[in-house]
Amino acid sequence: MKKPAIGIVGGVGPAAGADLFLKVLRHTRVSCDQDHIDAYMTSCPSIIPDRTGYLLNGGQNPMEGIWECMVKLASLGATAIGVACNTAHSKRIMGQLDYSKLGPDVVVVNMIEETCRCIAKRFPAGVKAGLLATIGTNDTGVYDEYFAMHPGLELVKCSHETRIAVNEAIYSKQYGIKATPAVTEKAKAVILDAAMQLKGAGCEILILGCTELPLALSSSSSPLALIDPTDILAQCLVKATEPDKLI
Repeated sequence: MKKPAIGIVGGVGPAAGADLFLKVLRHTRVSCDQDHIDAYMTSCPSIIPDRTGYLLNGGQNPMEGIWECMVKLASLGATAIGVACNTAHSKRIMGQLDYSKLGPDVVVVNMIEETCRCIAKRFPAGVKAGLLATIGTNDTGVYDEYFAMHPGLELVKCSHETRIAVNEAIYSKQYGIKATPAVTEKAKAVILDAAMQLKGAGCEILILGCTELPLALSSSSSPLALIDPTDILAQCLVKATEPDKLI
């Protein structure tokens, strides 16, 4: 059996992969460098086309690039692999992959599945959850597929106009999170306005359904309690490798 190790498919986008790795470190109980869990990360945006572009506009399928990264991580020794992208978890992308081919000692942790499971456990009587995400995640029902497995969880989305604005806050080449070295004030304002809209719709919690969004909205600035799928994935990766070290 392999020594437990974490694998992160980054590059989707690159800052989101780094954010996931940092959260893995923050959820690992250690007393020195050597106590940390072995980890490997790929950041290969050149081989993973845009997920939203594929789902909505018939662009190139990112599945092959994601799979290539998973195979590389498994060959390096990863036993638990996570993908730092919500949209990639569409059943039209990651749902087409046969993880058993990675080997008997390798598990792929599904970020959205674990997020929904975490919400259902935290709110057993049900909850109204607002979703902030890319157009690709929103309009193709990526989260809807998983929410349907948990009766009592209600998923609420922004208006169409606000979804477009949030997507621009992520993708805009002038002020989007993916295109700037630091999150711009304009992007932060758009995302905060969207959060306020969901609060006005009666939402009790807010899902940051794009791995760029935790870079722009924190618990101290949000009008709603935040659900960060990146943070949940980080915890699950620690639990899947060395559970005694999970903080």
